[in-house]
Amino acid sequence: YVIVTGGARGMGAAICRQLASDGYDLVCNYVSDSSRAKVEALAAEITEKYGRRVVPAQGDVSRYEDCEKVVKTAVSALGEKIGVLVNNAGVTVRKELADHTISDIERVLGINLMAGIYMSKLVLPYMYKQNAGSIVNVTSVGGMTGYPRQSTYCATKWGMNGLTKALAKEAGPHGIRVNAVAPGFIATDMTAALTETAKNAALGSIPMGRMGTPENVAKAVVFLAGEDAGYITGQVFGVNGGLVI
Repeated sequence: YVIVTGGARGMGAAICRQLASDGYDLVCNYVSDSSRAKVEALAAEITEKYGRRVVPAQGDVSRYEDCEKVVKTAVSALGEKIGVLVNNAGVTVRKELADHTISDIERVLGINLMAGIYMSKLVLPYMYKQNAGSIVNVTSVGGMTGYPRQSTYCATKWGMNGLTKALAKEAGPHGIRVNAVAPGFIATDMTAALTETAKNAALGSIPMGRMGTPENVAKAVVFLAGEDAGYITGQVFGVNGGLVI
């Protein structure tokens, strides 16, 4: 089965649907009580359409103790054979670094970077026992190119790309693959918050001339999670319409 952090909406929900269609049971992490209804609706949809089980797992994955709770929920419900971890949870703060509050910085670093480190640390012992497993980190082109007014976001995504490469070397001898998917401009709530000027500037820099969809990202995640990518590790796959060439 698969654990997906930040699975309630957007790319996370698309990843859950795609994984279910590929035959996986799921543990879908969400952070707030307001998101639980979305997860329950997603679970009902997936069970009806694909016949797969979806276990909701509440927790703020920027907190280590909540990550422990998510993994405990997963193991209690579906057993110790964790096949895949998808570190998807992410947020951004769009302001100049000089204007960030310490709370802004801690929130972005906690959710975008520390959550991936915490969750990976917690699932690896289970994967080591079975000498198999796959971790897929959802990062960003921002971790490759950098964007003004998103310094903290880009720093965390660069960090997740580094984690991907280092952990692939560390966990590879144990039969575990670690890869990342780095989306470009994808039609989600995060990009919906951009001004029209920013959106037009972004579209002008994309050779394919359009934003991607959450499903484009989800299909890349599912490929890297599964055995079709059995000899691929330590890679950062761009899903960006040619934005980074």
